[in-house]
This record gives sequence, structure tokens and C-alpha cells, in this order.
Amino acid sequence: MTATFTTHPSTAELLLYADPGRAAEELSRAVDAHRVLDEIRQQVQTPPGELVHKAGAAGAELLRGIDVGSVLLGGWAKYRNLRAAARRTLDNPGTGQMVPIAEHEVVSHHNPYVEVQVNGQPVGRVSFGVDLILHVTLLQASVRDGRLMRLTGGDCTAAIACKIQGIEVARKDFVLVTLPINRDLGAGFPLLREARSAS
Repeated sequence: MTATFTTHPSTAELLLYADPGRAAEELSRAVDAHRVLDEIRQQVQTPPGELVHKAGAAGAELLRGIDVGSVLLGGWAKYRNLRAAARRTLDNPGTGQMVPIAEHEVVSHHNPYVEVQVNGQPVGRVSFGVDLILHVTLLQASVRDGRLMRLTGGDCTAAIACKIQGIEVARKDFVLVTLPINRDLGAGFPLLREARSAS
């Protein structure tokens, strides 16, 4: 059993768009308004709007795949004080530690692309960029057996920006993110490789 760490909103898509059903539509509208695909559109013989619609759908799919809880856990797995506590609790089985986590930011950058093909031949790429910054304050972490087991207290806000072909098409700042506070994280999240193999 692995740790469950579900935030609200849970994905980058939901950080940007409260109504996930509208994400592709809103991204398509922004792509069209900024004319970011004009160069590729000249090389592709498609009905008007089809490439824009597909770019918006690809962007929404990308945003849906960025899990906010996983981004936070990945950032905390690099946090020195948590890793030190994980080492101490692994070296002394059955012990646990409370670790205060100072105010900090977890930053995540994503730069995938979609290849545009005509009759199976690549004619261009649509590049995406998602920058996610999670600002966390007043957090205490419980660590046992090298694993993050529980969080106490804490506030989190997010800033997110989405780019297509290098042009920003969507942005939100100061989005409140609700963390799973005062709940056990299942079997815990391994903070060290050795803790992973011990499960």
C-alpha cells in the first residue's frame, strides 16, 4: 500500500480551471486569440480550427496529468531536514520524529510537446510549458521508518502558468490548495530509497 496524498484542487487542470470540462475549450480559445499556431497551420492542410482544437485538448490532457500532491511529495523527498529524520528513524526502527518544515516553495516545470503529423510524416511540434509554484507555510511532518506518515497544520497556495509555443495562454496566482492535514498517509511516503525497498 502506498501513501495517498490528495490535495484540493488535485491537478494542474483544476488549479487553472474550476470547471475541468471547459479547460480544452478555454485553452483553444486562448491559442486562437494569440495566434500561436499560425506557422504550423501554414504547413498543415486541416479545416479551420481543427489544429487549434487539438492543441487545446492536448494542453488540457497535460494539465490533467500533473498531480499537485505528487509534486509536493517529490519536493519534500528532497527536503534536507525530512531526509535526515528519515535516516534517523530508519537507523532506529520503531522510532518516530516530528519535523517542523519551514516556509518554502516547491517549484515544478513541465515542457512536453506534441508532434504534428500529416500522413504519418512529422511536419512540426506544438510545445507546451507548465510552471507550478506551491508556497507552503506552518507545516509539521511526522516521520517513521524513513517515511512521511502525517502532516499537521500548514497552508498552501499555488501559482500556475501554461504556455503554448512559448506564449502564455493561461495563468492563476494565489490559488488556495487544501492539504490532507491530520490524516494518516496510509503506509507513508518513502523519503529514502531504503525506505522504499523496506515496504
